[in-house]
Amino acid sequence: MGFTEYPIHVDQLCVGVFVRLDTAEISLPFPSRSFKIDKQEQIDIIRASGLKHVICVLDKCDKLPIPLDEAQADSAKAEAGPRTPVSKELLGLKRETIERNKERKARFARFEKQYDQTMVSVNKVMRRISSKSGEAVDEAGELVRAMVDTFLGDADVVVGLMTNKPTDEKKHYHALNITVLSMMVGKDMGLDAEAMHILGMGGLFHDIGKGRVPIQQLKGGKATAMSSVLKSHYTSHPEQGARQALEMPGFPRQAVRIILEHHEAMDGSGFPKGLSGDAIMPYARIVHVVDAYENLLNDENGGATPHEALKLLFAMAKKAGTLDARIVSVFIRCLGVYPPGTLVQLSNGATGMVLATNPAKAARPTVLIYHADVPRKEALVVDLAVEDELEVSATIKADDLPREVYAYLSPVSQYNYYAESMPKGS
Repeated sequence: MGFTEYPIHVDQLCVGVFVRLDTAEISLPFPSRSFKIDKQEQIDIIRASGLKHVICVLDKCDKLPIPLDEAQADSAKAEAGPRTPVSKELLGLKRETIERNKERKARFARFEKQYDQTMVSVNKVMRRISSKSGEAVDEAGELVRAMVDTFLGDADVVVGLMTNKPTDEKKHYHALNITVLSMMVGKDMGLDAEAMHILGMGGLFHDIGKGRVPIQQLKGGKATAMSSVLKSHYTSHPEQGARQALEMPGFPRQAVRIILEHHEAMDGSGFPKGLSGDAIMPYARIVHVVDAYENLLNDENGGATPHEALKLLFAMAKKAGTLDARIVSVFIRCLGVYPPGTLVQLSNGATGMVLATNPAKAARPTVLIYHADVPRKEALVVDLAVEDELEVSATIKADDLPREVYAYLSPVSQYNYYAESMPKGS
């Protein structure tokens, strides 16, 4: 039973409701057990049969069932037992929410398939690029252009699909996600096609200089020596990556600067050159902001929630001065006040997790709702831009959730897909 199907009392029937009669014990004079009620006589027959409940299929209804008053609702609940856990919640939703649930499910399915197909292409490109092939660079360029056409029109859905994939290629998912998020910011800033291509190529290959830690530099296997080598390797990877990119025939020279400067900070505290302010390429600043967001989410000590991460980014721009404040503001506008993965409490007391943002109404995202009696795969999804009587009343830390609610919402899987670790003691 999907989230748009649920039992209702026969007193709630009206013309326009689509029903399914889940009983073989009572013979009824209808050609099918699933049909839309189009006349009162059908309702009279169902009620006279002795049935107390039927299944309402909301996405096929022309009209919502008649609400029961409190006395009737209590009576219906007592008779139906555990079969009617969500009828009152669903009856309170607007018709547009039911339609958007159906449409959003289809969009997620379509984009998830495209996203995974793109990941296969990224994996292939990353493996071929090490051969310093001009064909691999051309293939990467085509892939970046395809991302613009495929994903940026529905950025909210794509952000919701950036999940923790059970694969050995997490660094490649990271590269794909950084590319999409960076180009999402670039699009909002009005970059043209050529600039988007440069930004996409720089984002896709920003970490190619990491490669493997040079084992020959580890002397004696001591922990102090290993820590020093790891730190040196980490801080040198932008230069290593830029050198690799320069050796690739046809690789955009401006994209090389993104690779080289994506860890430079506005206050001069970054690396490898310690550049500051306007000396840092603007596109590299975009990738730096997006990368910083990822690292905040995936800190080895537990990481921040998306909402907390955005607040920390804002502090890094305004107080610490390490990030470009304008780009951070654009990024926050793109992701919304409550980015996908944020755990929230709604004004009606319900607990949920943000699935997607609403650029036109940043404080009114789309939320997956926890309900103990509804299977997770059938969970109710509420668009607060439609359900204007509801609103986010608070954000919630994952540690504050009961275990069963945490497992149901699975917040970690929504954003903990890659951790870029900085060696300890750095």
